[in-house]
Amino acid sequence: MESQAQFLNEWREGGLEAVKEAFRLSDKSLSEIELLLASYSRDAYCGEAFVLFRQGGMLYEVNASHDSSNCMSGQWEPEETLLMALEFRMEKGRLGLRTDGKNLFADELRFLLAELKANGFN
Repeated sequence: MESQAQFLNEWREGGLEAVKEAFRLSDKSLSEIELLLASYSRDAYCGEAFVLFRQGGMLYEVNASHDSSNCMSGQWEPEETLLMALEFRMEKGRLGLRTDGKNLFADELRFLLAELKANGFN
């Protein structure tokens, strides 16, 4: 799972272990998923996470945030999503961008979505 996943920003070095720690997840809770992209960024007061994974032929995303408590425990709430929905949110919204408009994970997500499409994933 980890070898194909992209870990970005604060999770670049920690990889899967950092994701598990942030959400207080067990190996068992992640055993059936293919993690594709995980990004976590923070400043002195808050942090935001985005995780995209595949399970059973479907895409799921997790969006979480925290204040100064530095904890996202209990926020692992996967929501089914679609390639088209993610593309739309990137094109018409701010998915993957920082508040100043610079790349947070948008470039990596855009490339991943194109790769999934090229491999026949809808």
